[in-house]
Amino acid sequence: MKHNNQMQFLRLPQVMQRVGLSKPQLYKLMAQNEFPSQIKICSRTSVWLESDVVQWMQEQVQRHQEEPPLDTVKTGATHATQWLREVSP
Repeated sequence: MKHNNQMQFLRLPQVMQRVGLSKPQLYKLMAQNEFPSQIKICSRTSVWLESDVVQWMQEQVQRHQEEPPLDTVKTGATHATQWLREVSP
């Protein structure tokens, strides 16, 4: 039974599934201090606090909402046109 006031530990596979990132991506972000650090709970086991992971996810959503939208259709069309020019005889 999960209570809202209890701390929850997440293991690496759970974190990867929650945030949609691979192990190398997570460790790269941790090295850059852009993702919460692990907590070593015994000699061979490290975990993340669920609240830290959720907070990081919320910060990513907030950052995304504050960024100006990209004109992806125009950008994609430009790249496709450039590629066609390069491969066409």
